[in-house]
Amino acid sequence: MNSSLKRIILGTYYVIIIIFTMAALFLTFMPDSFESLTGYISSSVFTNNICRFIILFVGLVGLAISVILLLSGTNDDADKRAVSKKTEIGEIKVSLNSIESIALAATKRLSGIKEAKASVIKGMEGVTVIIKAVVLSDVNIPTLSEDVQVKVKKTVEDTSGIRVTEVKVVVDNIFIGYNKNRVE
Repeated sequence: MNSSLKRIILGTYYVIIIIFTMAALFLTFMPDSFESLTGYISSSVFTNNICRFIILFVGLVGLAISVILLLSGTNDDADKRAVSKKTEIGEIKVSLNSIESIALAATKRLSGIKEAKASVIKGMEGVTVIIKAVVLSDVNIPTLSEDVQVKVKKTVEDTSGIRVTEVKVVVDNIFIGYNKNRVE
């Protein structure tokens, strides 16, 4: 089900629940209104077959919407942490953790990288890979960053078959490599 359609149905459902809750609270504080309301409903509404059918229909629709919203809320989390790809035979799902591991391995193979962390954001057209790296002090950062982008994009796409839309490189720190125990 479409995400915006779910939100519209859920919003409408919440408004209806709020109205019924307010009515229940009102009837709790004014029991005389409850008696007159039930008298009106039993004498006017339930004696008419069309009204009974409408109430039954609205009740069944409300029950169906409740079940759909309950079930749709349980399966969204699994799809958020994986990327699906359709093939002729079926569907392939690759977890974002797997893509992070592939990107991290590709980054650490490059010389000039001391430490690295990878994260992946799922998008509509593919994934965005974010590499946070600590680089050695004697490297050209723009050249190394471009090498990381090219290597990560190629490795992730070749290994997983998932399209990489963007590779962002964040240089977190520069590793100077001095030893505190050094004698001068």
